[in-house]
Amino acid sequence: MKRFVIVLILLLSFSIVSCQSMQTGANQSNISKTAQIYYEMAKNIITNKDYSRLPEAFSYLDKARQIEPSNPNIYFIYALAYRLKKDDNTAKQYLDKTTSLDKNYYDAYNELGVIYYDEKEYSKAKELFDKLINTLTYSNVDVAYYNRAILYIKLNESPKAINDLQSAIMYSDYKNPLYWHKLIEVYFYEKDYQKALLVIQDMESHLGPSDYINYTKALCYYHLGLFDQAKDSLSKIANTDNYYTIEKDLLLKKMQH
Repeated sequence: MKRFVIVLILLLSFSIVSCQSMQTGANQSNISKTAQIYYEMAKNIITNKDYSRLPEAFSYLDKARQIEPSNPNIYFIYALAYRLKKDDNTAKQYLDKTTSLDKNYYDAYNELGVIYYDEKEYSKAKELFDKLINTLTYSNVDVAYYNRAILYIKLNESPKAINDLQSAIMYSDYKNPLYWHKLIEVYFYEKDYQKALLVIQDMESHLGPSDYINYTKALCYYHLGLFDQAKDSLSKIANTDNYYTIEKDLLLKKMQH
């Protein structure tokens, strides 16, 4: 049976989801449009994690920078490229350059916070996540709450992690299943199955039923000694996902002993 454990390294980076676009106004010069093309080609390689084409991405970025040397978007993509190369020291330099050009480039602060977390510089990571959470104009504040929650989990501060995960859920308009899953995992880790069950039921009310929800409900009922309810939840699993079909059978066998 799959164990519910805390995945401490799963901070949200913007390497995939939030690469900004260079502005392309109606009066933009052909030179700037060329920079935009180079930028977009590099971004496409990096956001798709096409490691074999990283040298090509760097070549595009070099060309874009030659045309627009003061554009923070280019330096941010450079940073993400170096993250893929696992060269975080150079990535940090490019993130610093990004924020020096645009002090409101909030995604760069998030990326830097993730790097500090990876480097076990927890106080520096928290400082950046705090900054983002306290920035009213940051549109991805749910990500900052989530990342700080993971940091609190690492520091064994579960109550603070729970509060931040609840905030992440709220600021994502209750739509991001990752935040729900992590909150449920924390309650499982704490062996607070009643609260986990309440979160699962709340998740279902917002996102609808799923095999994940039926299975985690069954696990809660199992740990609470409510085997009939557990079996009822398992009976709702659609048997279309091999993982949950296997886990369902294993849990049913445990209840037979």
